[in-house]
Amino acid sequence: MPNTKKAKSISVLLINILIAAPSFATVSIQKNQIDETSNLQCDHYISSKQHLIDGQSMSLNAGDTLCLAPGERGPLRVRNVQGSASAPIIIRNQSAVVTFTPYEYSIAIENSQWLRITSNTVEGESEYGLRLGGTLGIGGLSEQIEIDHIEIYRARFAGMLIKTDPTCDSRTWAENFTMTGLRIHNNYIHDTESGEGMYIGYTGKSRNLVCDNTLTTVYPHKIQGVHIFDNKLENIAADGIQLNSVQNNAYITNNTIYRTGVSPFDPHWQNTGIQVGGDNVEIKNNLIYRSGGNGMMIDGDGIKVLSNHIIYAGENGIFARNAAQQDSSISNGLAHAYKGNLIVHPGSYALKLYAINTLSEHLIIENSIENDGSLDSAGRPKTFSYLNNAVLRHELNNHHYVTQSAYIEAN
Repeated sequence: MPNTKKAKSISVLLINILIAAPSFATVSIQKNQIDETSNLQCDHYISSKQHLIDGQSMSLNAGDTLCLAPGERGPLRVRNVQGSASAPIIIRNQSAVVTFTPYEYSIAIENSQWLRITSNTVEGESEYGLRLGGTLGIGGLSEQIEIDHIEIYRARFAGMLIKTDPTCDSRTWAENFTMTGLRIHNNYIHDTESGEGMYIGYTGKSRNLVCDNTLTTVYPHKIQGVHIFDNKLENIAADGIQLNSVQNNAYITNNTIYRTGVSPFDPHWQNTGIQVGGDNVEIKNNLIYRSGGNGMMIDGDGIKVLSNHIIYAGENGIFARNAAQQDSSISNGLAHAYKGNLIVHPGSYALKLYAINTLSEHLIIENSIENDGSLDSAGRPKTFSYLNNAVLRHELNNHHYVTQSAYIEAN
């Protein structure tokens, strides 16, 4: 059982945490500055009237830098851009701010690999040299893409939409394509109108299509090698970060997520801080403050949730399950680990764990929970809730603090 302590000083601790955390109202100091590859040298200049970058027709070479003309511009489509691992092609501003006026999308990337979209800070004007008034999309079998130091200040749906939907084109099927090598970092996404801050990966298990007059079931591609870090998301209509179809090697770290589920297209589900579907994902050192629903919603095996701060979640701090919970024939999935998390005044339980029949015990260690001490219908404190005894778990040195909430709902 968790240790229960009454601690008036916990509110002071919470205030100190929020003071030390990145400011929600101002642009935070970025941890990873633009590296030496983003200097003022440009190999190609893209005018505000040019709305297509085609790597083949422009004869782009690996390592080229393309600079966008300053000022306001409309959307930009990027296709057939092929860099290399040692020499990615870079698209950025030069020395002034480029603002994409509000539109359905701002940048759409298709059939491209080893591409980086970044920006230089404009001193005294903006931390972000590229400001997008619409969605940044990555699809069309693109992979090995890096997006950093971009502001997305408005999107009708999601701020970032990253996936290739399965179609009748067999190249899009899971057996023929895996999206690899995504690096999404040091971006500022805010005020989406109906969708997620980041929507990465196809959410369905399969898709039924009529291909060549035949009903065909096709399966979406998996994702591996995903690093999402040091981003700031504010006032997001639906989920803050949604990452699905993960195969392995995915990391969500050091992100600040403030207010999600503000105006979701599906108010029952699409309102979490971080939602993950897939296996072998590490979620570490994130701050989730005032999510509309669950602070985190997790569906998979081999998940690590480490040292996160989840404050004032609308529902559970963390809700987690796995494939075995939905299919009784499945067993021996990899267990989860929940270590060192701080969960303050969730709407329901701190951790609701429905991942069953795992190969070993889930580890629930050194987590700190603060709530008002209310009990559930069975008379138990709302700290940890398990589906049943098929949820194998080991609890150690968790702490439960009982205080009144310091949070007052704004009018």
